[in-house]
Amino acid sequence: MTPSFSVVVPALNEEANLAPTVEAILGEFGRGGGFLEVLVFDDASTDATGRVAEDLARRDGRVRAFHNPRRLNIGGIYKAGLKEARGEHYLLIPGDNETRVDEIVRGAQHAARADLVVFFVTNAVVRGTARRLLSRLYVWTVNALFDTRFRYTNGTNIFRTEVLRRIPITTDGFSYQTEAVVKAARSGVDWVQVGIEIQAREHGVSKALSWKNFTSVVSALFGLWREVMVRERGRYRRRGRRLGTF
Repeated sequence: MTPSFSVVVPALNEEANLAPTVEAILGEFGRGGGFLEVLVFDDASTDATGRVAEDLARRDGRVRAFHNPRRLNIGGIYKAGLKEARGEHYLLIPGDNETRVDEIVRGAQHAARADLVVFFVTNAVVRGTARRLLSRLYVWTVNALFDTRFRYTNGTNIFRTEVLRRIPITTDGFSYQTEAVVKAARSGVDWVQVGIEIQAREHGVSKALSWKNFTSVVSALFGLWREVMVRERGRYRRRGRRLGTF
C-alpha cells in the first residue's frame, strides 16, 4: 500500500520562505499518490507569515493552517501537530526552506523498513562554522550520555505516527527530536538512518543559534538523561536495533 504522511511545518516570521517550503512538500510528497496533509503552524509571527499560511490553505485542500496566539516553539508545535495528524507517518519540516524535500522523500522510501527513519546531513558545509561545531559537540554529547551511536538526532526524522504517540515528549524547545529519538531507541523501536543533503536558506537568519536556545537545549538534554538513565531506567532498558544506514 502507498504510505501516507502528515507533515507539520512550523513558521516563525518566515513570510518569504514558507510558500516555497510548502510547495516543495506538496510537489515531492504528492508524487506518490497516497494521502498527504501539510499542517502549517504560524507561531505568533509578527510579519505576513499568517497570511501566507492562509493563502496556501485556500489554494490546496491538503494544507491546513493553524495560528498560535502565543508561541509554542518548535517542540510545542511538533506535539500540537501530532494531535491533528491523520497520516501513517509523521514528520516536521521547518518553514525556512532549508530542507531539501526531495532528499527527505528519497529517505522516506525506507519508512517501511522500521518505525523510525533518522536523518543526518551529509553536506554540513552549507551551514556556518559555529553551527557545524555545535552540532558535532551535540551529537557527541547525546551518544555519550545515552550510549547510542547516532550520526545525528535533532533534524527531520520520520516516525510511524502510532509509535510516536506512545512516546512522552516533554520539551517544547529545539531538543524535541532528540528526546523522541532517544526515548524511542531505548524503548525497543527499531530504526534506520539515512544521509541527506540540505540547502542554504535564501532569506533570513536561522533561529537555532541563540543563547536562549542553547541554555534551553542543555537543560533539556540533562533533564532527559535523568529521566531515561536514572528515574525511568527500567522503562528504557530495551534497545531498538539499527537496521541499516543508507
